[in-house]
Amino acid sequence: MKIKHLFAAMAAVLGPLASPMANAYSTEDTRLLRFPDIHKEHVTFVYSGDIYVANTQTGKSTRLTDHVGFETFPKFSPDGEKIAFAAEYNGSRQIYVINKDGSGLKQLTYYNDVGPMPPRGGFDYRVLDWTPDGKHIVFRANRTPWGKRMGRPYMVPVEGGLEQPLAIPEGGGGMLSGDGSKFVYTPIDREFRTWKRSRGGRAQDVWVYDLEKNTSTQLTTHRATDQQPTWVNDSIYFVSDRDYTLNLYKYREGKKPVKMTDHKEYDVLWPSAGPDAIVYENGGYLYRFNEANKMTEKLTINVDGVRKHAMPYSKNVSKFIDSMDVSHDGKRAVFTARGEIFSVPVKNGPTRNLSHTPTGREIAATWSPSARYVAYLSDATGEYEIYLKDRANNNEVKQLTDNGTIWRFAPIWSPDNTKLLFADKDHIIWLLDVESGKLTKIDRGLHDENGITQYTWSPNSKDLVFVKNNENRYASLWHYNLESKKLSRLTDDMTSERNPTFSEDGQYIYFTSERDYNLAFSSYEFDYLFNKATRIYSVAVNDSIKPINAPQSDETIIVSDDKAEADKADVDNSVQVAGFMDRVVSLPAPAGNYRSLTGVKGGVLTLSGGALKLVENKAEGKVETVAKGVSEYKVSANREHVIARAGSNYSVIKPKAKQDLKANQLDLSKMNLKIDPRIEWSQMYTEGWRTLRDWFYDENHHGQDWDAILKRYQPMADAAAHRTDIDYVLSEIAGEINAGHIYVQSGDEPKGKRKKHGLLGAEVASHRSGFVTIKHIFKGENWHEDFRSPLNETGVRASEGDFILAVNGRNVNEVSNFYELLENTQGEQVELILSKSPSFDDSWKVSVKPVKSEIGLRYLQWVESRKAYVEELSGGRIGYVHLPNTAYEGNRSMFKNFMPQTTKDALIIDDRYNGGGFIPEHVITWLARKPLNYWKRRGVTPTKTPQFAHDGPKAMLINGYSSSGGDAIPYYFRQAGLGKLIGTRTWGGLIGISGNPRLVDGGQVIAATFRILDNDGNWIIENEGVVPDIEVIDRPELIQAGKDPSVERAVKELLKELEDNPKKKLTVPPAPTKFID
Repeated sequence: MKIKHLFAAMAAVLGPLASPMANAYSTEDTRLLRFPDIHKEHVTFVYSGDIYVANTQTGKSTRLTDHVGFETFPKFSPDGEKIAFAAEYNGSRQIYVINKDGSGLKQLTYYNDVGPMPPRGGFDYRVLDWTPDGKHIVFRANRTPWGKRMGRPYMVPVEGGLEQPLAIPEGGGGMLSGDGSKFVYTPIDREFRTWKRSRGGRAQDVWVYDLEKNTSTQLTTHRATDQQPTWVNDSIYFVSDRDYTLNLYKYREGKKPVKMTDHKEYDVLWPSAGPDAIVYENGGYLYRFNEANKMTEKLTINVDGVRKHAMPYSKNVSKFIDSMDVSHDGKRAVFTARGEIFSVPVKNGPTRNLSHTPTGREIAATWSPSARYVAYLSDATGEYEIYLKDRANNNEVKQLTDNGTIWRFAPIWSPDNTKLLFADKDHIIWLLDVESGKLTKIDRGLHDENGITQYTWSPNSKDLVFVKNNENRYASLWHYNLESKKLSRLTDDMTSERNPTFSEDGQYIYFTSERDYNLAFSSYEFDYLFNKATRIYSVAVNDSIKPINAPQSDETIIVSDDKAEADKADVDNSVQVAGFMDRVVSLPAPAGNYRSLTGVKGGVLTLSGGALKLVENKAEGKVETVAKGVSEYKVSANREHVIARAGSNYSVIKPKAKQDLKANQLDLSKMNLKIDPRIEWSQMYTEGWRTLRDWFYDENHHGQDWDAILKRYQPMADAAAHRTDIDYVLSEIAGEINAGHIYVQSGDEPKGKRKKHGLLGAEVASHRSGFVTIKHIFKGENWHEDFRSPLNETGVRASEGDFILAVNGRNVNEVSNFYELLENTQGEQVELILSKSPSFDDSWKVSVKPVKSEIGLRYLQWVESRKAYVEELSGGRIGYVHLPNTAYEGNRSMFKNFMPQTTKDALIIDDRYNGGGFIPEHVITWLARKPLNYWKRRGVTPTKTPQFAHDGPKAMLINGYSSSGGDAIPYYFRQAGLGKLIGTRTWGGLIGISGNPRLVDGGQVIAATFRILDNDGNWIIENEGVVPDIEVIDRPELIQAGKDPSVERAVKELLKELEDNPKKKLTVPPAPTKFID
């Protein structure tokens, strides 16, 4: 392979990479118009975060809003004169209305929103429709018990007042019928999920809810997604991917729906209906479907003016550092941030941008030991290659590799400045000769899910050690010698070793290993585990080196004429493979948690307990704290200086105890960069696509032509005018891989400043007096902030039915919406005036501290109501446990609710609305426990082992929101033969994530890196879900009426099982009295 200069590589790629930036935005036929609505000859839509209105005949548009926040979901009033939308003007997302000409802006809602969510979560306060009389706006608010991404429809008066929920317990997109008596909608919401063509339990169906009769009708039952229903005159339309791409369909009662559009390249998104037409988005353009003639036409909309969010700007980028290093003399640090390489002085001098390559991204920069070179990775060619910047030759750039096809991990220098060691996502570790560019493949890991990422050089530049997993997933140390070219394993597969590093003089190898067995007991039951198992170990590299625990003895040295020559003799620090395990000794640090080892003079540095520590390389050595709060560090090539990160600050210190981070903090205020968003977005678009290419579990990308997909969505990426546009386009690309757990995380985007609005832990109702009454007070667990209910706290005199007359001195009847008085009150002491009547006579004052959210309180109430319902239906024989997820909260629920109820005759485990988290292997183990035996003690009933085991019948409830880990639980439940599954098909998202690199501005495209197989090697659950044994649909009108069909069926089934197989009561015989035959 030839070494190339940078200009040679750039010549071939500068044109295509620069093309999106070469031309100004076209104001004609503007692209990436989102969330449209239509009324006769006018459309309204979101572009670059603002609301516009346009004439469909002329294409001329007018911007109605101008705010740093992101406005969403504009909807025309029935007469077309007003537009409702959601915005963040008061520091939270709320519903507003504005005249079509931009006048008369009015805020309608004030109840605190759930806060920002990742793109897949969508938005709170989604405008759905207006009532036919134009007096109310229908919107979706995320106020359900099951999490902040789930919502239900509400109505708010246009003239002002409190919003009220519709009689629909949950839902996604929807629209009222022409007379307002019915609501067509999807009970399941997933419009923002980055998963195209899903066939699991969250593939939506269209329903109609009769608001007058409180009845519902399911209109579609296809396994595909049927979503975004609209009503035009008496016809119902919806979009479906039953023919692969989302297209518009017309519903026909009792017949197959009719396909009305035939888009093949892009999905039909966000359809919205006006009096006689439907407008929708396709490929970033707007299309109009005419209901009368059933014809579709593309609209040409022109958005004039400057794209302010795409204008170049200057920014300090020190918050976006993604790699760091310090020079051998400790005088300069090198960082990569926002795609550029910065040299920052430790004390004196200017901060320099060493790269100036806006079209590419530089990462993983590292000083050579001599400080002549900076090695780094750059994607200037379209793939990440390794480059050198020669500081001794006017910063000339050399391209060392030209064969990049996949993600590469950070290269590290050999101490003699001649070679670089790196690995890639193909699980291969490589040796690169800096002079010749020759690449040598050292090894490949077949069992390393996250790649080979830990590797280190010996100071002699001849030996290197790296970590590779064994088949049992324990990790071993491996050794490679450059002279013999021999690869050897140093440790066996009975223990696991990580974090290798050589001592400063090369005589020892330090590493971590889990070899301690510290027993820790549960606080809830007789159960235990081993934790804090890691120690730091030392190995003399060969038999000629004394181990650190060798006996010490002070002896007088006989001086001879040969002493000088003897002193010059080099100590042999070559690695001897034979007997490696026999030479292992532990360093003095106690067993605990250690990572990121680096050998320095006198010992080894490690991160442990939230601090950087120095462990002496002596048998009786000390463990000293270098600096607290360090989360990341790197040592200079000569091991004399350390650059340490603590929070968002960086300091250069010595590898010694008691270093002062503040006194040695670097001044990063000059790390300024002029950013051209369009150039940066172009790089991010390619990088997001490349991330899925390199990190997705299937290298064949589920059969997709991944290069063709990049090309297909490139014009949409080029049209981006706002950072959220890139999230949107990347989400579309992510969806093309047809898998769950493919996510996009937002990066550095314009944001409005949020304010801390408060809530009281109660539902209030309007009163004709203008005051409000306390309709309901949520019972809380006030020792836990997530479940604290301000009006339910001890000492607060408040009851349901009381009137709230004033908040902090302002009368409630002076505002149209009560929650306006709780703006900026979160966590602050607030004075309320309460009364038994709408009068200040006999009123009293109470002080409370409003909370951020009532979701936790709604959840507690829902769980307690289900539990009480089961108790009532079963006569107290059946217990009830809900698992909100399989992460902390779900496991907490097992201890909180399952174990106390193991004495019940039967149990219902409710997996509905389970948001996933961990693989629930422990949850299913607890559920599957059976008593192994009983113990009789004097005077008390027998106890069992294990104490918290349930041996009665069980049933599990599931639905389309049983997701990820919530998919796994019912699969394991069935596999273990624990009982029947009741409800509807689960989500079908058992493909997982384990982390991958971020985008240049801190955003991320998250790739699914592993997928479930059954024990016979068959693909299961993903894109299918777990099918119930007994299908029960929780019809919305029954849920609204306080019923729960799934719970009712489970109780019925369990009571029958108890009747058919009565539980045998344990009878204790008399203690033995005869001991002789």
